[in-house]
Order: sequence, then structure tokens, then C-alpha cells
Amino acid sequence: MAPEKIILVQLFSNGDCLYATTVARQVKKDFPGCHLTWAIASFCKDIIANNPYVDNILEVSTVKKNDTAALRRFKKDIFQQQKEGIYDKVFFIHNGDTNAAYYDGCIRSSIFRAYQMPITVPVQPVLCLYPGEIARANQFAHDHELQKYKAVILFEYAPQSGQSAITIDLAIKVAEKIVANDNFAVILSSANTIDHPNKAIIDGSSLTLRETAALSNHCTFLLGTSSGITWITTSQAGKQLPMVQLLNPYTRWVNPISRDFKRFNIPDDRVIELFNFDETTITSCVNHAINDFETAKQKYSQPIPLHFKTTRSIVYNLLCYLEIAAIIKHVKVNREVYGNNFSFYKELFWGIALAPFTLLKHLLQKHVFKTVK
Repeated sequence: MAPEKIILVQLFSNGDCLYATTVARQVKKDFPGCHLTWAIASFCKDIIANNPYVDNILEVSTVKKNDTAALRRFKKDIFQQQKEGIYDKVFFIHNGDTNAAYYDGCIRSSIFRAYQMPITVPVQPVLCLYPGEIARANQFAHDHELQKYKAVILFEYAPQSGQSAITIDLAIKVAEKIVANDNFAVILSSANTIDHPNKAIIDGSSLTLRETAALSNHCTFLLGTSSGITWITTSQAGKQLPMVQLLNPYTRWVNPISRDFKRFNIPDDRVIELFNFDETTITSCVNHAINDFETAKQKYSQPIPLHFKTTRSIVYNLLCYLEIAAIIKHVKVNREVYGNNFSFYKELFWGIALAPFTLLKHLLQKHVFKTVK
């Protein structure tokens, strides 16, 4: 008997795709012997390379971020292929289009809900490195003599998730203050090249995201922004580091570490979150936390405020495609988590009430003002 042909659709981003590796593992448990294809954006495909639960990778370059129309066309094509027998089952778990209805202030739970079957496997992201990637991270650690420092801070300072407003200048100023202690080093990890005269301020841009996961095993602390580097340290390939997270709690898609960890019964006793901060606050918090994390958490940690502003944009986007059932689903999901929360219903109301005006504004911007230019 031929194995079931299943396609899993989770296009981007790196952090979301890491969460979705749990779903791939679950698919293999729920459908033993199946052949699993993962449809993923070309710029994220490396995150699932060498994954033992993925048999084939379908690179997708036709769908850009926030392009709902393109996503809907791709979704229609995939389900058409299912009708033609190319795939036996389709699991569309990508956090967009009607799946945005599953958002409840936590991205991982939204993705898991979209699978619509219980998650019974471990939720830790699956990241399987190649020996060469580990070797390059080890060589990087050797070249920069990381072993000689009391503390090596991995600093994720240029997030692609939009959850922090950290700038390069602020990151460098923070790093300079931290390495004023001669026993500390800071690895500035992003795609940006940093050339700093202080050898304790280390440019991590030469390493890929996967190699940075391996590098985390040589580090002792994380300054993160709830983006890809933060989440690779929670994967099988990374090292779960004590961390200070620098967040913007009012961005469109909010995904605080503390909320995610509590949702999935992961201890958050080594997580400090800040959203009102400057270089002095960050430096003081890190220095304190390296020496005594428990008291630093008591002193500095700022509870991330709960808001539902994302609901307003979710409702608008769903109304544009007359997806009323998805709006009802969004209400049910959030009521299950938060009860009858007044703030949620307020944003729901304004999302519906302002939708015609928002649509008119977008049409004018797209067609009228663009034409004038």
C-alpha cells in the first residue's frame, strides 16, 4: 500500500516555522509511514533542513509576507492538487488568512490550533544540525576565545519579528557597557556586520541562524527580542539560556516568552522581560541577572500588558474577504482563553465598525494617491 501523501503549509517566519516542527513531528505520529512535504518560503527553508520528520521540502517564492491575496491563491492551488490526488491530506497551519482567527496572544498556540488535532508530542522545536555547522560554531568559539570569559552574552538585536525597537546604536552602547567588565563578552548576532575595536564585542553575522543555535552552547546568557535567535535557543540544537527579553508589547503580533512558556508549562523562572528600558536599565539588569538571576527578576521584570489590538486588524482582514465564520471562530478562541474580556470585545467592535473606513483609506492609498505620484 502506498504511503499517504501529506503536505504541511507553514511558509514563514523562522520562529513560526520552528514552532511548526512540532506539528510535523505530530503528523508523523498520527499518520505512521506517511510521506510529508513541507511547503515553506525559500528564505526560511534552511530552518527545516535535515529535519527527520520532513521527507520533502517545497520551496515557495510566490507568496510574500502580508500578501493575503497571494496566500489565498496558493492555498487554493494546494487544495486543488489534493482533489487531483497529488496529496491525500493538506494541513494548512500557516498563521495567515483565516488561520489568523486562531491568534490568542501566543503564536505557537495559534499554529497548533490550526492543525485541528491534539498535540501529544514534545513541543520543543526540532532543529537538527549538520556536523559542519556544529564545527563552524565550535571554531568561532575557539577563534574568539569564548572560554576565557566568565559570561558570554548572545545579543539578538535586529529582530525580523518586529517585537522590539532595538537599534544598532543602542545595541553597541549596551554591549560597550556590559564588556566594561573584563570578564564579559557580547556576541552581536544579526545579518549586520559590526566592526568594533573591542575584542570582547564580537560580530556574529558570519554565522547562519542554524550555526548560531550551535554557538548558543558556548554562551551563558541571552539578550533577546522574541525573534528567531531566541527561539532557536529553545530548540533541540540550542541551549536554553537565562535571558532578558527586550520587547515592544504593542506591536501588531505580540508573542512574549513568558506568555508562551506559561501556556505550554515551560518554566519561566529564568526569563526577565523589559519593555520600558534604556541602555542603563538593560546593562544594570544583565549585570545583576548574571550574578543573581532570582533577585534581578524580582527587581527588573516588567509584566507584559495584555491587549487585543491585533484583533482589530484580524477582523478587518477577515471582513475584506467576508470570512464571517472565521471572525466567530476568533471570538470563540479568545473567549476560551480569556473569558468574556471587555477589552477584547471593544477591539472586536472597533474592528467591525471601522472596517469600511479602513478599506476606503487603503483603496485611496493604493489607487488614487499612488496614481498622483
